[in-house]
Amino acid sequence: MNNHIPTLLLREWMQHKRGWLIAAFAPPLLFLAVLPFSHMDGRPDGTLELIALAILVICSCAIYGIALLVALFQLPGLARRDAQDRSIEFWLSLPGRPSESVASTVLAHAWLAPVGGAVVGAAFGLPIALLMLGRMFGWADTMALHWGEVVVAALPLLLRGLVGTVLLTLWLLPLIFVLMAASAWLKRLGVPVALVGGGVAVAVMHKVYGIDWPLVALLDLNEHINHSLLYDGHGLVSALRSGLDIGGYMLQDLGRSAAELMSLSFVGWMAVAAAGFALVVAKRARGG
Repeated sequence: MNNHIPTLLLREWMQHKRGWLIAAFAPPLLFLAVLPFSHMDGRPDGTLELIALAILVICSCAIYGIALLVALFQLPGLARRDAQDRSIEFWLSLPGRPSESVASTVLAHAWLAPVGGAVVGAAFGLPIALLMLGRMFGWADTMALHWGEVVVAALPLLLRGLVGTVLLTLWLLPLIFVLMAASAWLKRLGVPVALVGGGVAVAVMHKVYGIDWPLVALLDLNEHINHSLLYDGHGLVSALRSGLDIGGYMLQDLGRSAAELMSLSFVGWMAVAAAGFALVVAKRARGG
């Protein structure tokens, strides 16, 4: 059986490349444009190397976050994209299965596009760090900085973050597919009904009937999401200041985050994601 996902991913790129490129390149370019005219008071604590490293990583995380937010905003509506533009009959007539179409849409928007944004942010992090340090500490000290060492030190952090995006996407799948299913079946009312209705239901069960497990499950999911990209932020700061092996620390941190995939919580949330995925596929297969 042929796999049509690469072709479907190409479709996503052709349809959404302009928005993805704007989300990835516009923020750092705008920041670079206004940075020479900005006014900076005071100096942050820490060595120049640590400050440059922090700026580089923050730039990568910021662009990743922007691209991910754009994707999460778009994905529910994409569940009924082909029905809205009346091209659903055309796509259903092609050899690809509805499940492949849904999977490729989520893969492109929820993971590939944000990861591309993270890479762009890391690339712009160097000139941004150079300009910021030059304005705060003077160009003599900034140019004397060993930028090669900064890049080498940043690689374990960036690689940890890139691998962590896989974990983050997995933990976000239940939310993504539930909202997509709601949008597919209830159209424009889907997302408000799912968010508001779900929130009200959880609040009523917790406060009126004393049923706490839905709230506990959501709080647990939020904790796992927060652990995906970095498990222990305070530990990382201590490791950087003490000069520990960052590569080894990042491997340990990744192991702690990955270990959460072995929990019953992950199995339960993947069941929710699978149910949402099945609902989206069923609606698409019906031509809706």
